[in-house]
Amino acid sequence: VDPTYHLVFDDNSGLELTSDMKRMYEQLEAIEPGSFNGLLHYLDEGQRHYHIALEKLVNVDFRQATDFFSLRNLPLLHQLKPLIKHYDNMANYFDSPRLKSAFTFQDVYMGLSPFEALATFSMMPYSELAHGVWFPKGGMYGIVEALVEIAQLVGVEFEFGTAVDKILVDRHETKGVVLEDGRCLNADFIIANADLPYVYQELLPPDRTAQRVSRKRFSCSTISFFWGIDKPLPSLPPHTLFLADDYRENFESIMNDLTLPQNPSLYVHAPARLDPTMAPPGEDTLIGIAPVGHLDGSGDQDWKAIRSRARQAIIGRLAEQGISDLEDHIKFEVNFTPLSWRKRYNLVKGSTHGLCHTLTQLGYMRPRNRHQRYHNLYFVGASTHPGTGVPTALVSARLAACLLYTSDAADE
Repeated sequence: VDPTYHLVFDDNSGLELTSDMKRMYEQLEAIEPGSFNGLLHYLDEGQRHYHIALEKLVNVDFRQATDFFSLRNLPLLHQLKPLIKHYDNMANYFDSPRLKSAFTFQDVYMGLSPFEALATFSMMPYSELAHGVWFPKGGMYGIVEALVEIAQLVGVEFEFGTAVDKILVDRHETKGVVLEDGRCLNADFIIANADLPYVYQELLPPDRTAQRVSRKRFSCSTISFFWGIDKPLPSLPPHTLFLADDYRENFESIMNDLTLPQNPSLYVHAPARLDPTMAPPGEDTLIGIAPVGHLDGSGDQDWKAIRSRARQAIIGRLAEQGISDLEDHIKFEVNFTPLSWRKRYNLVKGSTHGLCHTLTQLGYMRPRNRHQRYHNLYFVGASTHPGTGVPTALVSARLAACLLYTSDAADE
């Protein structure tokens, strides 16, 4: 493979072999000769999966079973490889376990293990490399602020610091919400952006649907550390991923044992490399994340001890990179465990990615954007169709808005 190669996909996006890509070429070839060519073929498959999935699955509102289970969708079994596991599919492109790990860890973005994720999700590494990873100025909360500003310009009124206690229903429709302070707000339509399982379990009257949702597969969780550092750490790049050699055992510990692996894979983010306002001059900000199992419901998981192990694992990994005095320079620390995610954001089981993206929880089989009984109640977010992640959750919002608009127009 010529390292000046320029790969152009069908959608006219491409990978120019810049200095970073040339370095990737050299690194891959040093690990496994011929592997860069395997990467190009893998990304080509990811490109096909990405565009077919967007057209046939992600951007489609499956209102009835025949929209999904139809003869016209049969080719998807071949085109998207939904019956093949992602990690198993990597044997078509790489022999090295290290490379198989490097180009499947993105499944964690959806709370999945590569050993159970569909080969369809090769679209994730493709999107990451072909479209880039974007950092909003001001951090992720900048997206929230931008959406609030847009909404206020068109007349939306926000009331902060007041939780919803329950949703009022009457036969086949909702009537409004009761707030925790006792006030009742009437509404013609309700869009719930809380975690969908939480809405069913805590805000709506109990029914069979709530029971079915509670029995679904939930994603993993994370233990996250947010550190303010009193000195800069220039040797640390914006994104650092530490992948454990016992890759399969890692995911078995997380998904099956619902705990932290003994030798966890870790992610460290230094946002000030991308946006200098993320830290005061002469100082730094770090985020350390360890994937971990969700709450098992028993109350026996020792999250204090698990959090301590995750913290030491991150600090130990950074020490291996030459940052051996990190603890001496931490000005402040905020951390989240699955208990925190459940308490602060009402995420059932503390699952940071909502319901899993298994084959039986995708498309028509995923909870839909409109309640089956209460026809003026709509859902957006990670646990409804099409799935988790900021871009995908925004797609769910668009689908819900279209449903509401067409429903309102039909009533008129």
